[in-house]
Amino acid sequence: MSLIVKLEDDLGERSEWVILNGVLPDSVNGDFALLGGIDLFGKTVFNHLQMAAFLKDWDRVKDRVRDDTQLEAWTKVKSMAELCRDDRDLYLRFVGN
Repeated sequence: MSLIVKLEDDLGERSEWVILNGVLPDSVNGDFALLGGIDLFGKTVFNHLQMAAFLKDWDRVKDRVRDDTQLEAWTKVKSMAELCRDDRDLYLRFVGN
């Protein structure tokens, strides 16, 4: 399952994004506080207040990365999450298909 992950401001004008494929845990996996709540077929948005918990979960899923493309996407999402954590006007949005 692939998702588009975007870093956006309030107006949706910031346009950093990446396609993420096969890194997220199953939504039924209760071991991941925030990642388990990502809607693979809809939209899920996180704000700066959620980024500390998100980043803990995100570091834990790195072992699911299987190739260079997934590592590049994982690294990009981590970078966007860190920017979101440090700027209350940014949001990390996951868009499923």
